Amino acid sequence: MLDFDFYITTPRLVITYFNPSKESHIAFTLELYKDYTVVDENGTTKPTIPDHAAAIEMLEGRATQIETTGYGRYCVSVLPPPTDSNEDIAKRVENATPVGLVGLNLRGPDTPPLPDIGFHLLPSVRGKGYAAEAVKGLSDYYDREKGVTELVGYCNDDNEASMKVLRRAGFELLGERNIASLMSPGTISKGGQPNTLLAWARGLKKDPKEYGL
Repeated sequence: MLDFDFYITTPRLVITYFNPSKESHIAFTLELYKDYTVVDENGTTKPTIPDHAAAIEMLEGRATQIETTGYGRYCVSVLPPPTDSNEDIAKRVENATPVGLVGLNLRGPDTPPLPDIGFHLLPSVRGKGYAAEAVKGLSDYYDREKGVTELVGYCNDDNEASMKVLRRAGFELLGERNIASLMSPGTISKGGQPNTLLAWARGLKKDPKEYGL
């Protein structure tokens, strides 16, 4: 079972597991996904996370994924400023404000066999450098604590914001690559997920072609 007291800190942020029993994480999940929709088998468009129970189910699934595979999505929160130099960091972590997520995932057999980084922040906190800080913080943790040094990232060729995040987090651009869909099987996103994406990498030990990149 995951230790929900686990955290990774960066200068301004804390990265934790999503806790399905923590009301602030449930409410945040509903806020983060309020504009996301899926299309069911009847062609009906509906919210990705329609209600409180669905949010809990999603967070339980995320906890199970990390526990069983070692990879998944983490909650990104902004640390409050310290009240004094002796303040316990755990207290600041407890009072941090959720603003987004960052994750590493190993995909299916049709994608390169490397964990890929992903991130998503609330619109209200974008442009502050939080995404790059979170991506670097999680990448450094997997490198330092798990020995996972080879990572990739993908984005559309017109997504300047994501390109900036990956570059600042230490990823190098490989160029355009044909990558199998990164969506879950059967999922239909707004606009769909393109197969031709910009591929980025960090710490590759072999030629990218050997990974199918």
